[in-house]
Amino acid sequence: MTEVDFPAMGSGRDEVGGRQAVRRSPLARRRRVLLGVGIAAGLLAVGGLIGASFVKSPQQLAADTGAPPPTVTTATVVSQVVTSSVQMRGVVYPSVQYDVYVSAPSSESSSTGAVYISKLEVAVGDTIRNGEQLAELDGEPLFALAGPVPAWRDLIPGESGPDVTELQNALASLGFYDGGDTAGYFGAATQDAVAAYYGHLGYTPPSSGGVPATDVVFLPSLPATVVAVNGAPGEQPGQPFLELAARGSLALTGELPPAYAGQVKSGLKVTVYDEVTGIRATGAVAGLGPATAIVPTGTVVDIGSGAGAATSAASAGSTGSTGSSGSGGSDDSGGSGAATFIPLVVRPSAPLAAALNGENVLVTVQTGQTEGPVLTVPVAAIVTSASGTSYVTVVGAHGRQTDVPVTPGISENGYVQVTPAKSGALTTGDRVVVSG
Repeated sequence: MTEVDFPAMGSGRDEVGGRQAVRRSPLARRRRVLLGVGIAAGLLAVGGLIGASFVKSPQQLAADTGAPPPTVTTATVVSQVVTSSVQMRGVVYPSVQYDVYVSAPSSESSSTGAVYISKLEVAVGDTIRNGEQLAELDGEPLFALAGPVPAWRDLIPGESGPDVTELQNALASLGFYDGGDTAGYFGAATQDAVAAYYGHLGYTPPSSGGVPATDVVFLPSLPATVVAVNGAPGEQPGQPFLELAARGSLALTGELPPAYAGQVKSGLKVTVYDEVTGIRATGAVAGLGPATAIVPTGTVVDIGSGAGAATSAASAGSTGSTGSSGSGGSDDSGGSGAATFIPLVVRPSAPLAAALNGENVLVTVQTGQTEGPVLTVPVAAIVTSASGTSYVTVVGAHGRQTDVPVTPGISENGYVQVTPAKSGALTTGDRVVVSG
């Protein structure tokens, strides 16, 4: 019996031409196919995911390309006292100013006519009282006496008139004259009083026995405040030599824009601040004048032995003003130009400091004030509808927004008083939306 050798089952190899041929079994091929299908499916899945990230619906595209949701700016509701006010510029000036002019003594008139300052006894801001010495001119005193009649002549024994009467009254108030002459007549008693007064000042009485017009300045109102001194020892005095403001006469007029005239009335409180000197003052509105473009300067009265000559010189000149320093300071600092304003007269609580004369100051009029603390919000939180209703938007928990109708009131420094239409609908600490 012949034996036949069979290759082992599953060896998968044949001998062909001396080489082994490898044969794949059906199971192996099936596994190979399944593996390829799995890999392909995986690649398709990954590709799908990648593709899905680039392919979006129209709604998603609109959401992605649209503007980001707006952020909400809020502010806190604050309880505080609110004061409303109107601000303007104002000018400080003497309501009555005395410009003192001097001339050379009669003995000098025939020669040079010049006079020089030997001493200065006063400075800006000083208070001048009856009988006080102002300066020394060419070795002779210049002093102030109370009286309404200007010193227009030398007062010597034998003269009479109202100017003699005021001399007697002034010396009597100083304790140098106690009568003895007929009122208004310059007799021996008056001459003795004059001599005593000159001795009090440290000077020899004039040889005339009287008072030369170049020595005295009669002022209708004393005390007065020195607002300017034009000259120094060794120099000729300027003209005017001295500028004096009558007692309590520094006045303040605010330049109120006509649009605010309806908000201001007499009696309202006023605060004053001068940025240059740092001086603050208070007062009240005394009244309002008619609209004008002219900055107020008050009344300037020329007095002294040289007033007549100075007035004549000014009349012949181009300016036509004898009170240049007193009024010019206000003109220069008013800053209103030709703009129309309502003159607002301020009544100071106390006499204004002399340093404020001629200054352009900030005037604030308090036009209203709440009786106590009230609810306030930033002005930008108030929204007014087309129907005229005002409301604020309150932001609550989780960003929920609620419109709360309110009635606006007094505003100050960017905040406005609000009263909710429904009590309790708005309280301190609430957050409200601020627009813009």
